[in-house]
Amino acid sequence: MAKKISVPLTKEEKRSNVIRRILLICLLVSMAILFVELVDNKFTVDYRSIMDVVFVLLWAVMAAEAVLRVYKLAAGGSFSDYLKHNKAEFLWLVLFPVILVCSFLLPGMAGWRWLVVLKMPNVFARYNDENVFQIIVKIAAVFLILIFVLPFFNLVAVAISKPGQIVNLLPKNIDWEGFKYALTDMEFLRSFKNSIFITAMGTIGSVVVVSLAAYPLSKPDMPLKRTVMIFFMIVMYFGGGLAPMIILMDTLGLMDTIWALIIPGWMSVYNMLLMKGFYESLPPQLEEAAKIDGASNMYVFLKIIIPLSKPMVATIAFFQVVGYWNSYGSALYYISTRKDLYPVPNYIRNFMAMSPQSVTDMNPTLAFYWNNVEKSYLLLSIIPIMCLYPFVFRFIKGGMATGAVKG
Repeated sequence: MAKKISVPLTKEEKRSNVIRRILLICLLVSMAILFVELVDNKFTVDYRSIMDVVFVLLWAVMAAEAVLRVYKLAAGGSFSDYLKHNKAEFLWLVLFPVILVCSFLLPGMAGWRWLVVLKMPNVFARYNDENVFQIIVKIAAVFLILIFVLPFFNLVAVAISKPGQIVNLLPKNIDWEGFKYALTDMEFLRSFKNSIFITAMGTIGSVVVVSLAAYPLSKPDMPLKRTVMIFFMIVMYFGGGLAPMIILMDTLGLMDTIWALIIPGWMSVYNMLLMKGFYESLPPQLEEAAKIDGASNMYVFLKIIIPLSKPMVATIAFFQVVGYWNSYGSALYYISTRKDLYPVPNYIRNFMAMSPQSVTDMNPTLAFYWNNVEKSYLLLSIIPIMCLYPFVFRFIKGGMATGAVKG
């Protein structure tokens, strides 16, 4: 096996490596400061002046590096070539001082500081080797995961902590009273059952409708295929509005029935296009061989195409599960008198909208555990989707990649 020969770096290359690392650190730290100020404004107010000074210093370093580089290019006669390929960076260099001054003088323009992140592509462009790029991508992924995971831990901690305490990520003096109330609330359990039924029937119906619509459209010899596709695309981008839907549901006799929360969501043009793209990626020889053996179109579809489409079916089904489970507006539009048909999101919203006086009249103990019960409801509504996601993730990853090849 050949031994890898390491070539010593020149002085210029070492200097370039140091500069790009300094710029990356400045960029990441300044973005962290902006993010902390955005999500934790209440607890960082005492350190705001220090954070502002650090932010200005970091971006002054990056601006100084850019100015020095432009000066050297201008001195060497290469400024026109630089301006031709780096207009965005030069514009950033001109506007950067104006943005910072305005953001400090006018508090209402503090959000403009995020505009300085336009420098980011220029910093990342200096990292051309794959290993460094993967490290940056993983750091960004961890950062995004924390954005979603930390609020969940706070939700759990508040739900099981004794009331009257400041709780962040870890529970204090564990108290299960909130969960006990939520699990014994018959109206909440009924809404939970409604959501399960709506999600199950909606998902099954959607998969059937989308699969049947996508299959003929995946055939190049389908008559009027272009016309039908134009119709679907128009429907996808332009809706008739809420009033026609309410009139339609009333005409069909579906108002104040649970089916009004299910049937309108069966057809999703986006999901149909994904499924169509997946069908088009399958080898046509499979169908041709089956039809030579005497198989009908329905037999080919049910016995050959659908079993091969499991990744895409799982992907579409999961999209629909999440959509139906979190649906809030449909019950508001189509259910006016049958409150017993409300799904979980609507029940939780109505519960959270109750006045303190009505809560005290209904159950004095509940007023003391109000925050715990509220968070317990939210946590219980999240758990089903969390339990489902690990089982369908591998299908989603493959299905999305394959379905996007065509369509």
